[in-house]
Amino acid sequence: MTHTLSLFTYQIRHGIFFFSPACYTFPMNITELLSKTVEKSTVDQPVVNSYAEHQAFLDTTYHFQNSPRRLTYDLVTLTGWHTSPRSKQEFFYATISAPDAYTFLIPFENGMRCDLHAHTHIELIYIVEGSLRIHIEDQDVSLSQGEMLLISAGVMHGEYLLARDCTILCLDVDDSFFDQYIGADRRTDYMQALRKLLNQKRSEYLYIRFSPFDQTPLTYHAFYTILEELIACRPGKKHIIVGYVERIIDLLTQEFRMQVMTEDTKAWHNALLSDIKQYINTHLATVSVSAVANAFHYSPDYLNRLFRGAEDITLSAYIQEIRLAKAMQFLHTTDRSIASIAEAVGYHNQGFFYRKFKERYGLLPGDIRR
Repeated sequence: MTHTLSLFTYQIRHGIFFFSPACYTFPMNITELLSKTVEKSTVDQPVVNSYAEHQAFLDTTYHFQNSPRRLTYDLVTLTGWHTSPRSKQEFFYATISAPDAYTFLIPFENGMRCDLHAHTHIELIYIVEGSLRIHIEDQDVSLSQGEMLLISAGVMHGEYLLARDCTILCLDVDDSFFDQYIGADRRTDYMQALRKLLNQKRSEYLYIRFSPFDQTPLTYHAFYTILEELIACRPGKKHIIVGYVERIIDLLTQEFRMQVMTEDTKAWHNALLSDIKQYINTHLATVSVSAVANAFHYSPDYLNRLFRGAEDITLSAYIQEIRLAKAMQFLHTTDRSIASIAEAVGYHNQGFFYRKFKERYGLLPGDIRR
């Protein structure tokens, strides 16, 4: 069966509309492509009888992390699934760099909710067919066919699985993608606002809902192409996928209206801050901003924004503050040498330690013991 998308694209030039017909023809639609790929790939796979059994198989065979904090394993990953009245989930997962995709046919209980989790990156969910109900923080959100949802890093959420036809594609995009590929396009104020939100405000919203103005053939084509490239795995797929991800982000400003949900994410941020502070105290002699970023899988920019919001200082300044406070504590409570204390709190240049200590306390370390 051939799936055809017809559209009229338009441009505004000096107040005049120019209409030009365009047409995309695919050998099948996204749901068919996804289903046929899963069907073909799962013929020889072991049968699983429940969602829990499937997760146990993932943990032992693929070492696939299913913790509440989900990591990103590549610059771009795509998860796709289709549910049907048979209470079966056709599941597809692929990364931009891996040669093979992971596919599985998973039975589920009608109405079940997937485990609540949060990502260390943004996730863009596209409702290809049907509708989706998703729990985000303390509320349920319902999405219709054609809508998209951009969920911020650190926001707890979980999808409901229902025994009806529904096809979903989820793009997981690492923070570094925005630094590398999303440039300063100044065509419209609306686009600038979206780009600013994506680049600078990712820690300040729960999610952004994108509802289509009308038909969205360009967006559909972009998602179809990404899925097809990940399945076919031809030379040059990385460049093609990166280009289409950038195009999708651009199309969000053209084919959709935007609604930003900015409810408080304080609980998650506080938990993350607590974990980071504990890590800093444990690794005080060697800790750095890059070490924290690597340990928690967040970009340095994101962590600096997080600490500015909570502590009114950058992460680097916070580490410096903790080091100096710990040095002061050692000076008062131990008879260790000043050189030993400096090393213990992460200062390997004693002159630099003396200078920072005096800047903070107005005294040299030796003055404390006199």
